[in-house]
Amino acid sequence: MTTTSTPVSRPVVGLLFALAGLLATLSIIFVLVHASVGGIWFGIITDAALALGFLFLALGKGSGMVARLFFAIAAVGWAILVIGGLVSLGVVFTIGVVLALAGSLIGGILAFGGKVFTRAANLVFLLATIFIALVLLNQLVAYLSGTIAIIVVALYAVLLLVAGILIAARR
Repeated sequence: MTTTSTPVSRPVVGLLFALAGLLATLSIIFVLVHASVGGIWFGIITDAALALGFLFLALGKGSGMVARLFFAIAAVGWAILVIGGLVSLGVVFTIGVVLALAGSLIGGILAFGGKVFTRAANLVFLLATIFIALVLLNQLVAYLSGTIAIIVVALYAVLLLVAGILIAARR
């Protein structure tokens, strides 16, 4: 059995990621039911939960310094996306997307390699960050459309929900 080093705020981080996954899932369901029901608020609250989750990971003492740096970069990127959901930021929004994409993906890779959580949580968190990166990259260069885009976003939401639950779970 391998030992893992976990941040002090693991339950809070897990709950924030689970909340983000739940809201993203609800947003997808509502948009599929009726396009005007989903609204922008689900996205803003999802981004805020991700910003706070990555901020707590950056402030935690369980992961290495490089991983915490990328968690902080992700937190800044997601915070910019929250603000960008409220007001028009122009090119700053694009910078926020790049920061959130790079920080989330590299942070997920470093969390997986550094065994920040349990084995299952590390794997699902890595998969969730890969799908986060795919969704954010689609905002920069629209390459997903139709059913494929819905499937990728649904996988992002579900993986984020499952990762949050596994992170928050006690060993």
